Amino acid sequence: MRLLKTPQAQPAVMRALNPNRTPGRLVPLELAPRHVHALGLTYAAHINETGGEADGPAIFTKDPSSLLHEGDTVKSPSHDALLMAVERLDARLVASLAGRSSALPPLLDYEVELGLLLLEDARAADLERPGFAPPVGYFLANDVTARSVQVLGEGRPDRMAFWCAAKSFPGFLVPGPLLWVPETPQAAACLDVTLSLSVNGEPRQQGRTMDLILSPRELLLQAARAASSGVLEKGDVVLTGTPSGVAFTVPSWKRRVGALLPASARLSAALRAHARNPRMLKPGDVVEMDGGVLGRRRFTIG
Repeated sequence: MRLLKTPQAQPAVMRALNPNRTPGRLVPLELAPRHVHALGLTYAAHINETGGEADGPAIFTKDPSSLLHEGDTVKSPSHDALLMAVERLDARLVASLAGRSSALPPLLDYEVELGLLLLEDARAADLERPGFAPPVGYFLANDVTARSVQVLGEGRPDRMAFWCAAKSFPGFLVPGPLLWVPETPQAAACLDVTLSLSVNGEPRQQGRTMDLILSPRELLLQAARAASSGVLEKGDVVLTGTPSGVAFTVPSWKRRVGALLPASARLSAALRAHARNPRMLKPGDVVEMDGGVLGRRRFTIG
């Protein structure tokens, strides 16, 4: 799990796959991934709103058990569940947070994304070739995140491990209903759809997939390079990152300063800024995401 440097956060040069004109098929989405690879900071506007500047994309994993298999309720993790997730990474850090028994909200956030489903194995060596067309299907997804856990990892060498923990609670991977598969795999191309998300009917996110700063092939390459085997396996899922509009935003100067603070001070600052942020998700909120041809899905925070 690592963070890559990119010289500029500009949209990639890639061909748009229009589902109305590009031969392909829509099928019901069925997921049972052994691995979920995820990338973050892949849209310029989202990099700006989170203070990421040109540090992305971030590469991390998401526990496959986070897939929401049944129902339409995503349970907000309890205080104990949050502490257990942090304890697996740093028991001493949990001890320093012991006095926060009533002041550790999850700071729950939404991230609508374009997901890629590997239809065949894809090796890093193949993905390095610009003309290689990775065999993938496209689907709608939401990468729900407990920002309180994520912020504890800022400034640490194992930062991405905290990202993984923050995004791997049960139900935190919410898939859409459909998979679009091009009739012929396409190189240097991306399904052209607009991703949008609302909370309780209020529009929050809207972004075009053609604004990704890397093409799907390049995103898959980064994920394959980060995998210990150097291979993305058939059935694996790759999440390509979210456009702007998330609830948890951080100015770049504040992120730089915050990375120098102790973990407890970072958490305190995040709680002061966002504990009463009305855009953070809370029990009873209804989240609806839309991916055009990829369908829609609604879920409720429990």
